[in-house]
Amino acid sequence: MPEQNLRKTSLLWLFFNPFGRITKGVYWLAIGLISCVMIIVANISASSLTYTENDAANLTLAQVYSDLLAANPLLFPFILLTNFMVLMLVFKRLQDRGITGFVALIIFLPFLNFLVPIIVGFLKSEKGPNKYGPASNTRPLQRKK
Repeated sequence: MPEQNLRKTSLLWLFFNPFGRITKGVYWLAIGLISCVMIIVANISASSLTYTENDAANLTLAQVYSDLLAANPLLFPFILLTNFMVLMLVFKRLQDRGITGFVALIIFLPFLNFLVPIIVGFLKSEKGPNKYGPASNTRPLQRKK
């Protein structure tokens, strides 16, 4: 069997690079990891909030959100970072199917930001190489000049 010249992958490539392909399994594991970290951070941030019963009856979601951001100023940048990581995963998942990753930009539309990552996670991979990489879970090969 001929040796394939595949570029090595890493967690930095998985979460921060839009080029390459990933399978459904890797995608769901990465989404699960991001979700677990988000739940832990949200739980830590929410534990710093204390409301009395009188306050709780008059609370709005916007007020709770602003209180969370005031209690933990790093929460908003963390939410932006995790959304960026999900976008990179959706890029790679679409490219694994042979679809341009720029279709993933519809993730910025309301309601679709929840639907698109779920739908993309169930798409079948394209067999064999495509223009986005030689195989699933790989980076694209650099062209020789």
